[in-house]
Amino acid sequence: MKFPQRGIGQWKGAKGETFFQYFVNDFLEFIYHPIDQKNDFGIDGYIELVNEGRVTGKLIGIQIKYGDSYFRHKTVGGYKFIGENKHLNYYLNNEAPIFIILIDDSFEKMHWVLFDIAKTSQVQKENWWIEVPMLNDLRVNFKKALLENVGPILDFEEQIKKNWFIDKLIDECKLRVIAVPKEEIIQGKFDFVINFMEPLSKNAEMLLNAHSTLDIYFPEYDEDEREIFQISEIMKWLKESIDIGVPWFYFLDTYTKSAGLKLLFHSYCTINNFQKREKGYYIEYDNYGENKFFEQNFINMNSFMDKNNLSPELNIKITDFIVEYFENNKILTESNRI
Repeated sequence: MKFPQRGIGQWKGAKGETFFQYFVNDFLEFIYHPIDQKNDFGIDGYIELVNEGRVTGKLIGIQIKYGDSYFRHKTVGGYKFIGENKHLNYYLNNEAPIFIILIDDSFEKMHWVLFDIAKTSQVQKENWWIEVPMLNDLRVNFKKALLENVGPILDFEEQIKKNWFIDKLIDECKLRVIAVPKEEIIQGKFDFVINFMEPLSKNAEMLLNAHSTLDIYFPEYDEDEREIFQISEIMKWLKESIDIGVPWFYFLDTYTKSAGLKLLFHSYCTINNFQKREKGYYIEYDNYGENKFFEQNFINMNSFMDKNNLSPELNIKITDFIVEYFENNKILTESNRI
């Protein structure tokens, strides 16, 4: 009679994996997720760690080799597992740690090794080997090794609540001030500003509500007798922020009393002369800087809005706000009072 045949290799593979799944669930009290054989390219399954009944999401890759044949090649400290070169890149690109498990036919010898490319050696052109130490016993120290080779199991509940609370505050605020740290300015870094803008861009609704709502403030320079436009490191920092693409035109407030856009403007334009007057300063600057200021800032805004799929109508609206702001503040004249 003719029937499909079950090969010895298939039988052994199923037997070894069935035992290992039982071992993980009963002895380790973890969860084993087997991979369907048709999708097995070097990893038989994943162990998911459980901590006091809590399923953590921490995964460990497992390659199981069952049978006495895997114990034929002895080393001084254990056994030699021989693998195929095609699996090396697969293991190395996997984000989970990979453990190789050897189990004999009688389930008496059960040993493990954490895959580490530094501990492998070449056998032949297409093969490599790694020592599976005899001291690494599945029933003795395997569970400890699993726990030690994943990152700490963290409780993110408080962080989640904090993030949502910050989101609520951001959403409710109509005007937000970026208090730029002095260290950021001196070091020429923009992490603080970029990180400040990221929560405002986390979804389409928040991003739409965030346009034209920011102002810039430099609290650690409050005691400085100079005006902000006279402090060269701040002006340099502002100009560089434009050059690296910070989308100020999208975010900065266009109300007439806000200072952010004025400061940006003066950072980009070379000041030829300034005079202190009774109600402020009159500043003369070069027209070339004015043109470059608008050109670069509109490039930054357009790129940002295109990247976030914001409408052309909103772009036109913000552009009108910007133009109106500079006209109302009489900045686009040869002499400028601030």
